[in-house]
Amino acid sequence: MKKHLTLIILILSIQLTVCSQEKNQGLTATIIGSGSPKFNTERSGPSVLISYKNTKILVDMGNGAQDNLNKLRLKIKDLDGLLFTHHHLDHNEEFAPIFIQSLLGGNKTTIAGPKHTTSIIANILDIYEEDIEYRLSKSGRSLKSVKSNYVAKNLIGSNSFYIGDIKISYTPVNHTIATNAYRFDAGNQSIVISGDLTYSESLPILANNADYLIMDSGGVIELGKQRKARNNQHKSGAKNKEQAHVNLSESSQMAKEANVKNLVLTHFNFTNIDEQATTTEIRKNYIGEVLYAYDLMVLPLEEGMHSHDGVTHSHNNEHLPEITNSAKKKLSLQNKVSITEDKQNDVRIIKSNAIPNHTVGEFPTRGNPNTITEQNKVYTIDLTPELANKITYVYDLTIDSGRPSYVFGVAINGVKFEPSANEYFRNTETNEPNYEWTLEPLSDEVNLGEDYNNAHVQPNGEYHYHGTPTGLVEGFDKTKMTLVGWAADGFPMYYKMGYKDPMDANSGVIQLKSSYTLKQGERPGNGVSAPNGTYSGKFVRDYEFQKNYGDLDTCNARTGVTPEFPNGTYYYIVSDEFPSASRCFMGTPSSDFKIGGGKSKAPEKQNKPQQSQQKPRENQGAITTPNFTNMLKKMDSNNDGKISEAEAKGKLKENFKNRDSNKDGFITENEMNRRKR
Repeated sequence: MKKHLTLIILILSIQLTVCSQEKNQGLTATIIGSGSPKFNTERSGPSVLISYKNTKILVDMGNGAQDNLNKLRLKIKDLDGLLFTHHHLDHNEEFAPIFIQSLLGGNKTTIAGPKHTTSIIANILDIYEEDIEYRLSKSGRSLKSVKSNYVAKNLIGSNSFYIGDIKISYTPVNHTIATNAYRFDAGNQSIVISGDLTYSESLPILANNADYLIMDSGGVIELGKQRKARNNQHKSGAKNKEQAHVNLSESSQMAKEANVKNLVLTHFNFTNIDEQATTTEIRKNYIGEVLYAYDLMVLPLEEGMHSHDGVTHSHNNEHLPEITNSAKKKLSLQNKVSITEDKQNDVRIIKSNAIPNHTVGEFPTRGNPNTITEQNKVYTIDLTPELANKITYVYDLTIDSGRPSYVFGVAINGVKFEPSANEYFRNTETNEPNYEWTLEPLSDEVNLGEDYNNAHVQPNGEYHYHGTPTGLVEGFDKTKMTLVGWAADGFPMYYKMGYKDPMDANSGVIQLKSSYTLKQGERPGNGVSAPNGTYSGKFVRDYEFQKNYGDLDTCNARTGVTPEFPNGTYYYIVSDEFPSASRCFMGTPSSDFKIGGGKSKAPEKQNKPQQSQQKPRENQGAITTPNFTNMLKKMDSNNDGKISEAEAKGKLKENFKNRDSNKDGFITENEMNRRKR
């Protein structure tokens, strides 16, 4: 029996190993560079690595290509093909060193592209002949002996050829100079790279029914910018001398005509993309999946692909090590932060490189494939803040959106607190996000790749906290009330401890308790368009505020004396339980903390009262989107318990027909709860 069991286990192990190898050897595209001619520390120049089994082909070689190949531990001598879409400098800037390294490595390489490809190679050999001969002579070789290792050709018209087991088809597309688009077919998968182009009839033909179309990103909308996408149409196949790149109307139209499964936009002029606004424009033509490339993004996508601060990325990258919450790594980068007071202008100025002053987890990892880098952050907040007339939420709480709108604050070490996450429940049939159901980053059911500090790294390299910064507070004296940071509205933040009597510094210190509790029962969704199941803390809306349940108000704060403010102030608490860092402001947040950017300006004030006179307002409402009851109060003028089209206002009126599922001219609570997105 034991022998049979051992044999079964052995067979299963072999099968699992084979399956794993097959998965790793399928046709993939790795975005080596997602940038443009504009230098960007977060996006290297255009380049894509196509891989299938042991065959590897590099398409375009922009600035930074070698660095990112090195991050993948891929050697130049392992490249079997070097292809050009066209010969603009931002696409072939690193070809010369890559080509020379290929010669020195002795590998067999196919080099191909539009006209002038062979001329460029000849010029490189002419210019660097002495250097190449010198380096080859060290191993007893000569330039003449290695020239036979590569085949170079200019690709004219439309045709196909093979490199290894990958079939490569090409066709010319419209651009300012000769440009080719490429299609790669292997293992029942297909990937197309458009190159730079304007509308081209040839591209949809080449890309017909492809799995992925990697497209020039012309017309995308930058995060934080109010800019309309260009929609000017061009005559089919006509070359427009005034336009070098597609607009969103053209790219989405070609994706539609080609019937591709996934449209991947790349070649960005800026770091952060407004994915929602851009996708809205694309949806006018194309209904397939829309993805936004970033450096080292791997296609096909693995589970966990999503967006964060306007940049699509994955938290599952198998070539990287797994994250462990207990890992503690000392950074070589040094923390730099200064916090100064400008009393004349009534502002506090915080300057930081966003590098923490404590150990961090291992980055990049599968859970978070980004590397910590220095930033140049400057925050200006109110030096003597006052309570506002209304709450401002970290989330944009409108009827149709729950996207993060503010970073909450910055720690005393200059690292920002960003408790929100741009992650949502997604429709199980359409994959569309339901913005009312935001994932809670601190939930055990949500993996955003945080380290033991409840922190991780954004695609631009900025390290930030989603919850309690363990490494920062572990040295705090738990018998004292200790400042941990400053909120965007200028009020101070303290770590969990406060005076037993808020107005008496001699009353002893206690751990303050949040007034948020987990809801009881089941979520109202159907499991398709909205989540169902027991409230578990996976979503922000799983929690509710209960007045007087704890010590703190709806913004996880209270008024009292503190070591820094002996006369009293309103202050926030960073707690170990939900919501940890607050999800709302009682004051007016500085626009420096607005996601997407803003003017460096603290809010203006008139007739400011003394801080000791400020009192918290009771129960301003829980962190949740407006419910149907509130909507009835505002819109149901005849008190019939439903909203007619004439009564509807704002975005509800704009989307009335979509919400009115039974087409009876009224919207009920049930229709609101199961509305489609």
